[in-house]
Amino acid sequence: MSPLTIAWTATGAICLTLGLVYLVVWLQQRTSRAPLFFALAALGAGANAFCDLATMKATTIEQWAFWAKLAHIPLFVLLASLAWFVVAYFGTTRRWLAWAVTVAWAAYALGCFLTPYTMIYSEITALRPVALPWGETYNLVVGKTHPLKFSADLVTVVLLAFFAEATWTLWRRGERGRALATGGSLILFLAAAGLYAPLVDIGVLESPPLVSFAFLIVVLAMAVELTRDVARTATLSAEVKSSERRWRTLADNVQLLVVGLDRDRRINYVNPYVAQLTGFAAEELVGRRIDEVGQSDLREGYVQAFEERLRGDLPPFSEARLRTRKGEERTVLFTSVILADAEGAPGGLLSIGRDVTEQRQAEASRDEALEKTRRALAEVEDLKARLEEEVVELRGELRTVSGFDEIVGRSDALLYVLRRLEQVAPLETTVLIEGETGVGKDLIARAIHARSDRAGRALVKVDCTALPPNLIEDELFGHDKGAFTGADRMRRGRFELADGGTLFLDEVGELPLELQGKLLRVIQEGALERVGGDATIRVDVRIIAATNRTLGEEVHQGRFREDLFYRLNVFPLTVPPLRQRREDIPLLVQAFVRRFAAAQGKPVERIPQPVMDELLAYDWPGNVRELSNVIERSVITSTEGTLRLAAHLSEGGAPAPTAASNHRGTLREVEMAHIEQVLEETSWRIEGDGGAAQRLGLHPNTLRHRLRKLGIQRPTAGAGPTPAEK
Repeated sequence: MSPLTIAWTATGAICLTLGLVYLVVWLQQRTSRAPLFFALAALGAGANAFCDLATMKATTIEQWAFWAKLAHIPLFVLLASLAWFVVAYFGTTRRWLAWAVTVAWAAYALGCFLTPYTMIYSEITALRPVALPWGETYNLVVGKTHPLKFSADLVTVVLLAFFAEATWTLWRRGERGRALATGGSLILFLAAAGLYAPLVDIGVLESPPLVSFAFLIVVLAMAVELTRDVARTATLSAEVKSSERRWRTLADNVQLLVVGLDRDRRINYVNPYVAQLTGFAAEELVGRRIDEVGQSDLREGYVQAFEERLRGDLPPFSEARLRTRKGEERTVLFTSVILADAEGAPGGLLSIGRDVTEQRQAEASRDEALEKTRRALAEVEDLKARLEEEVVELRGELRTVSGFDEIVGRSDALLYVLRRLEQVAPLETTVLIEGETGVGKDLIARAIHARSDRAGRALVKVDCTALPPNLIEDELFGHDKGAFTGADRMRRGRFELADGGTLFLDEVGELPLELQGKLLRVIQEGALERVGGDATIRVDVRIIAATNRTLGEEVHQGRFREDLFYRLNVFPLTVPPLRQRREDIPLLVQAFVRRFAAAQGKPVERIPQPVMDELLAYDWPGNVRELSNVIERSVITSTEGTLRLAAHLSEGGAPAPTAASNHRGTLREVEMAHIEQVLEETSWRIEGDGGAAQRLGLHPNTLRHRLRKLGIQRPTAGAGPTPAEK
């Protein structure tokens, strides 16, 4: 056998043997794919050596073409496997480069099969024998180089740069031995193999193929690394055994429960303390699943805790109940660590627990003692509160509902409203406040806003009765510059001013029908358009509406949109009239007396019982607003520190209960009757002291608008214009 044949056969055998060795290593460990890729590269290099030998010994052009095409298969396996070996062994993140090299070499190898003389030559004219120094000859090809031949050289350059960058990364990480041995050998191999082909192509060299010989550099370096890995493995194995002995010694002697579980929930280790605490021997527990040990009522909890801990859902510490062989229940505080298998997946748990039964019993006793102390303190506080209430009652001080300083009263009817207010205030829900005129609907609206998350933003009020119909739209939505004559600048409406806050629509039942649709759109979509503008403006506004009408009846009469009613009537609050909560009248009287006496700088300290009885007996059709007006006038006229009514309630001081106040018709009819009665008593005078507007607690313009809406006119026998014309 000639030296050339011996050299190439030995090279191929070495590479194939090393490839098989690394393949066996990978099959046994499978912890990393680096041995697999190196095994494939070595097998590719070995097969390529035998193919190169066959091409050199070919005697015809057809034989050379066959073996040259076949040689590109192991060559592809060699270079592609080396690219992926670098990814796995060096830990580089540039996987796309490995994919690019793989795809490029696969395309090149496929092209070699599809062309007559591979992609090295486009035409072959002859095989030229070359004599070696020792007298042996081999054949070289004489022909025309293929135009795409240099594409393989370009991919080789890219792969060389990839190896260099990965080696530099390994060097910077401090693994300089691996960088020099493995990375350096890969760079030398690829540089030697890559430079050889161009030099042969241009005629500088006439030598046999050196790819397989160059791979011996990598083989030598990997042999060194393999030796080092074996040495490191032996050292680590000794350290692991030493650590295991120390761990076993610690686990066997520590006064903690140590339990090992595999992925199938099977117990594979318990320390002696487990047997000491539970009364079960280790042989009774090891090898059994946790859903097969202990009492049946606790097993489901064990399984659930195991699965949650394996998923990482349980907190670092969790308590579990154990029942001993004697039936005694113990509380154990466990912490667990996940044990990974060879592939890094969860393979089981190691749980360490501490018996905290006595500690929990002591805590329970302490908590019981604290609870008794709290109850005793609560009783003391209750007695203290009762005493304070009695003192307050004896002194006749004003008591208000806690947290509602502006809302005075303690009646069940009012407390019910305030409880519902507390429920809805923190939400974004639309609220509809219903009640007669003067019951304090605006105070309820302010209380809702103050207890909402929007309390830090504006509460914008719109009195729908105080604005002429032709200005309500501009007031609500604003206008753009030039929207109408005199609109010389842009003006924001109440909705925009309330953005992020609350909009209070007082007397919403007075809105014209044509404007109700626009209001509905803003509530539904949270968007509006200014008058004269076409830009859509988004607003975030909570709506609180109030009305003294029965909106359901207004819908039935066609005076209010049904869809808007349902949008507003999400959470209705009905404020009771003063005549339905007479127990609040003394508190209100005292509050108003103090307020007006302080404002006028005159002391009013006594309220005679006859005065209070007369106030309690009156029906108060104007509700709290009317009571406030009566008390203010009375404080003005009172002397010597005693409250005296400015006029008896059955006289001119305030409307006396009449047939109108006892009317049992609709709300509209009651309102019309009451307004007509007040107008008769004031001789149809609206403004000024003692006028109808003052008696009713309304602004004169508001009263005129109400008269027009209700169709109330002065009898024709009376002189002068109608109220609507004044």
